[in-house]
Amino acid sequence: MTYRWLWSCLMAGGLLLTGCTDKHEEEPLPESEQGSPLELQALTRTDNATKIENPEYAIRAYLTEANSVVKEDGLFEYTGTGWSSNLSVKEEHQYYLYGFMPSDIGGTFAKPDGGDYSDGVDITFNNIPDITDLDVCVVVGVQRVENKDEDANVQEGNYSYMSGIVGKNFVHLLMGHLYSSLQLSFKIDDEYSLLRSIRLKEVKLNSSYGNVNTKVMIRKGSGVGTPTFTKVGGDPNSPVKFLVSDSETPDPPVTIDRNYIVNAKTLDRLVYCAPGIFDVDGTYVSITSTYDVLDKKGNNLGERTSTNKLKITASSLAPGQKKNVILTVKPTYLYVLSDNDLDNPVLTIE
Repeated sequence: MTYRWLWSCLMAGGLLLTGCTDKHEEEPLPESEQGSPLELQALTRTDNATKIENPEYAIRAYLTEANSVVKEDGLFEYTGTGWSSNLSVKEEHQYYLYGFMPSDIGGTFAKPDGGDYSDGVDITFNNIPDITDLDVCVVVGVQRVENKDEDANVQEGNYSYMSGIVGKNFVHLLMGHLYSSLQLSFKIDDEYSLLRSIRLKEVKLNSSYGNVNTKVMIRKGSGVGTPTFTKVGGDPNSPVKFLVSDSETPDPPVTIDRNYIVNAKTLDRLVYCAPGIFDVDGTYVSITSTYDVLDKKGNNLGERTSTNKLKITASSLAPGQKKNVILTVKPTYLYVLSDNDLDNPVLTIE
């Protein structure tokens, strides 16, 4: 009888414990502790106040509290109709947000020496190209907005994000350029333009410098600042093309048939460079241009290729700074006239 009574008590106690455990697991977290999606409203660049409507790259995001990392592999990705995000925040909680784009360039984050994430972050990019057609940018400003249509006035140097209630957590990001950029313009010599036109077929920027390691120290109250670029070396990177001939693309080559022209295609496509690759001797960087020479009747006199060293003082270029490089087509000798130039010659008798 005693054995049966003890067994009944144990069974009853076990059931009670089980019931209490199940009840505890089913209790939902308070709403303030649940994750509220952190959505990207829009982004702008420091050199352009308008929103970037069709972003080319996804953004790698680093969400922290003052002394801890909340999410180190955050991602804002544009799907064609809007932004998607894998980030979430607690209600009315203090965060700090950092990041860069393109997301796959391989940057790493670290707490600043002697400080915490409220002071800023160090971002390191290892073994990245010294010249590239990728516009590498770093987050230099953060502003919380409550909806997708709210106007933003994001300030450079602010990385604080104080979250709001559930459903009111959008962010507007300000991006700063990591590289300098080059824009090419083309000019034909005044006298030479009277006899010849130049049809550009391909322009390449070449560098023998090699890859670089870059460290960006993002700090509260400032943007990109002065990143350090350290030469890694290795094989030269592939040249960056500015435009190609109609044999490779449906777009026709660009003809320079007047005194001065700025090639529209090079305005649309800049090339981005680590400032340290330049020097006054043009040691590392050169521009190779391939073009056809035409007489004024449109006869093609043959293809030419020229390579010119790019001599730029590195101190004149900083992250986000753009330099316009003008190339002048000017022969070093007098071209032999084509047969068609001899039609109907004019003789002057004095």
